[in-house]
Amino acid sequence: MIIVDTALERRELEGNPVRVAMVGAGFMASGIALQMLTASRGMRLVAIANRTVDKAERAYREAGAEAVSTVSTLEALERAIREGRYAVTADPLLLTAAEGVDVILEVTGDVEHSARVAVSAIDHGKHLVLMNAELDSTVGPLLKVRADRAGVVVTNADGDQPGVIMNLFRFVRSIGLRPVLAGN
Repeated sequence: MIIVDTALERRELEGNPVRVAMVGAGFMASGIALQMLTASRGMRLVAIANRTVDKAERAYREAGAEAVSTVSTLEALERAIREGRYAVTADPLLLTAAEGVDVILEVTGDVEHSARVAVSAIDHGKHLVLMNAELDSTVGPLLKVRADRAGVVVTNADGDQPGVIMNLFRFVRSIGLRPVLAGN
């Protein structure tokens, strides 16, 4: 983690943060927005797409953003990003096509919808971070092959219970302990 923190700190100091666009504005997405706007250095949440735009606006507002622009065209989204304004839209495919986006963070929990978004992100050369176990378990290997061919990364976020538990398990083993399952 220190390597990642150092790289992000360097990007922050260089004024070149990783530009993240998030698809979804539910409970988990709202928490991510809060973390990115208040505690994450070296990354900027440039846009949120959600079927219900007011939920995307609320995620930004609850994270402390004062000015949010609603956009419906690629040109308007790219202008907002260039001008440093937070953007919301109902169309996630705008995010995947935007030049001002480096990474798509998929947080919807919907398989069919998110599969379309994931494929579009990869096809547009965007890295893809999934917080969607359902998507990963159904088409994750296919997305991985497609991403490898496109030269982009597809990965899972380390924020949900299974990922956090596995990191703890690996850490405990790395310090020489032998964890066992206990209980009924």
